Amino acid sequence: MKTVKVLVVDDSAFMRQTIKAMIEEDPKLEVVATARDGKDALEKLFRFKPDVVTLDIILPGDKDGLSVLHDIMELLPTPTIMVSGASYENANYVIEAISSGAFDFIFKPSGKPSDVERIEHELQVKIKQAAVSRIRMGDPSRIIDKKREVNVSSKPLTRVPFSGSSIVLIGTSTGGPKALQSVVPCLNSKLPAPVLIVQHMPPRFTKSLADRLDRLSSLKVSEAKDGEVLQQGHCYVAPGGRHMRIEENGYAQYKVSLSDSAPVNGVRPSVDVTLESLEELQGCSFVISILTGMGKDGAKGILDLCTSGKKVHAIAESEETCTVFGMPKAAIETGKVNEIQPLHNMAEAICSQFGLQGDE
Repeated sequence: MKTVKVLVVDDSAFMRQTIKAMIEEDPKLEVVATARDGKDALEKLFRFKPDVVTLDIILPGDKDGLSVLHDIMELLPTPTIMVSGASYENANYVIEAISSGAFDFIFKPSGKPSDVERIEHELQVKIKQAAVSRIRMGDPSRIIDKKREVNVSSKPLTRVPFSGSSIVLIGTSTGGPKALQSVVPCLNSKLPAPVLIVQHMPPRFTKSLADRLDRLSSLKVSEAKDGEVLQQGHCYVAPGGRHMRIEENGYAQYKVSLSDSAPVNGVRPSVDVTLESLEELQGCSFVISILTGMGKDGAKGILDLCTSGKKVHAIAESEETCTVFGMPKAAIETGKVNEIQPLHNMAEAICSQFGLQGDE
């Protein structure tokens, strides 16, 4: 792999130097320039033409990180990793940024040695992945531009408690927030099944993601709560930092069980953990969709669920539309995937398992 050229954008001189040092600990990565604000960032973007940009969410002057990101994607599309603090406000900015074309995000290092080491490794890995990724430009809501923004109050106020038949599960990681906006809003509003969504993401960020998907979708979308009973036509996003299992509640219904147990495949929530819990459910079949993402989370769960005798229909996103063709590739290699579909066909492929078309 050739040396990856990186532009670091941050208003803090200390943070620019810290991020630069973290990146250049890897000999295959080189910081070719740093920038202190939006104007400086765009000037150096054109001068140095980096392979990857790291971009602070909060910048001084007329252009914040989101404005700079929009300019990058419009003027000289370049894989961009957002750098964020861990506040609730920043979570909304990050979801907006990823939805607008950012490759991924990292937290700013706190200064603790263990924290710096962890973030350094994560940053290096994501820069390398970003350098070879496909850039998906534009707002994914354009893909669903025939849909209107759905007011929450206009959605059905009552749902039918789910007592068996089928469960839909969507698993994803890098590139997932944007991909989910191309799938979830296009699911048919009459879908007679609950939808479980496992997106690799830290705490706080999944709530912002769920709220955004809810605004775009005719189905109700919310961050899953421990103990709540599954309802058909409702999408449940696994909370960041917690595994989501599904259990029978003793009334021929199924409930969410959240856990703080150790990460699996290096992540929490894990698709494999949720899939493992489905093996214990009686009277259910499953439609599983694996979207873009690094790693192999979900592959073992699909294999085990299929070999347990359960009825499973598995769909993987095709390489041509993946930001990172890791999780779908691993799922396909199990030999248990029934369909390989580009992202724009995924909602239709899921709905067709219920004799429905995608929502319009």
